[in-house]
Amino acid sequence: MGRRRGFATRRIPPPAPGWIRTQGAWPLVLTGALWMTTACTSAVPTTEPADEPSPPSFVPADIEPEPPPEPVAPAEAEPERNGPMALPTTCADRNAEMCVPPPDFVDRLCATRYPNVALAMFHKDTPWTRAYVRVRKMEAWYVPAGRSRPYTLTFAEEVIIIADRSAGPGGIKVSGSGSYDVYRWDGSCVSVMADEVSTRPPGNPDVATLTWRHLDEGIRAALKAHRKIEFRHDLRMKNCKENEAAKKCLRARKGLSRMVADYVRHGRTELPLPRAVP
Repeated sequence: MGRRRGFATRRIPPPAPGWIRTQGAWPLVLTGALWMTTACTSAVPTTEPADEPSPPSFVPADIEPEPPPEPVAPAEAEPERNGPMALPTTCADRNAEMCVPPPDFVDRLCATRYPNVALAMFHKDTPWTRAYVRVRKMEAWYVPAGRSRPYTLTFAEEVIIIADRSAGPGGIKVSGSGSYDVYRWDGSCVSVMADEVSTRPPGNPDVATLTWRHLDEGIRAALKAHRKIEFRHDLRMKNCKENEAAKKCLRARKGLSRMVADYVRHGRTELPLPRAVP
């Protein structure tokens, strides 16, 4: 599809054949025998406020409401493999221009969200090629998944390239052609066209909004040990207490996400290893 002026939106075309990889409590009834009477007791249901806001009818231009939550990897989803953390540390092809993770790891990584793994992948010392959204606003899907919900990306959002499809026949690369699969700070995967991102970092990279409650308890505690992050966390709690769809709440969530990313990106914090890995 073409890109509209001032509000660029690109849809990823269908993939070419050959590369798609494939509470409340119930009343308790106590019944006696013959001469005993029947007594019933009931518990009052209790619910906790949802951490995710419902999409508001209007939000500021720099804040996007999140789509309905998708499955998140449980803390103990899989047994540990090859030591305490089975995350790759070297490029799939050391001779390639882009440093991307191994394809089999990418398949598992994008099967569901791993928000804790995202923090590990974006750490300062990882070798993965970073890219940054060039257009003001765009929608993108994860093409290899077939039917994938769209995500909204905005200018300067930082991503990791996890698959490079920009090479033409014979491995010849044409500038601005082809596409990439990319990994976001919130643990989601999307596909973008090569000309929609740049490997040249902007002055102030942005990030996808993190969902705080999806992070491991140990990781949350390590992050809050930093005064600036704790301040942002407390501000989010205050501004989201009454109305999680309010603009001040969405801004506070984005501010916390940016602060966390800044500490992780520059290696200013050491986090525990993720409890669940792909």
